[in-house]
Amino acid sequence: MFGAVVCPRCRKGFAVDLEHRSSTCPHCGRTVQTRRMKTRFTSNSASLTAQAVAELNTKGRELRGFKGKMTVEPRTPGFKSSSLEALVKELGEFDLADLEKALDGRLDAEDALSRLIASGSVYECVPGRYRTT
Repeated sequence: MFGAVVCPRCRKGFAVDLEHRSSTCPHCGRTVQTRRMKTRFTSNSASLTAQAVAELNTKGRELRGFKGKMTVEPRTPGFKSSSLEALVKELGEFDLADLEKALDGRLDAEDALSRLIASGSVYECVPGRYRTT
């Protein structure tokens, strides 16, 4: 179990493991007794506790309005180099627009093209047109 507490010396929030007897403030170095500290937030999730500590340090010593909900943005799956090269081999000769359609928003087309050129997988046969090696 983790807790978000405020250091009595420097008044900054930090996370503690409530299983331990004492903890050290990462800001000022003071050793504090964990059981004597007033916990402002407790959770089994270390990342949720870290978010509560961030709220403590930005909004003051009280967690007003913090509901303990994490906001996780969905990530688009990336391409491995091998699957990106296989995709390009299927295209044969292509331009940037063709690559962008084939990637379907999963990866930036310009970034993918620069990676492919740097690895030597494709070359520019005509200005604006690319071909696999």
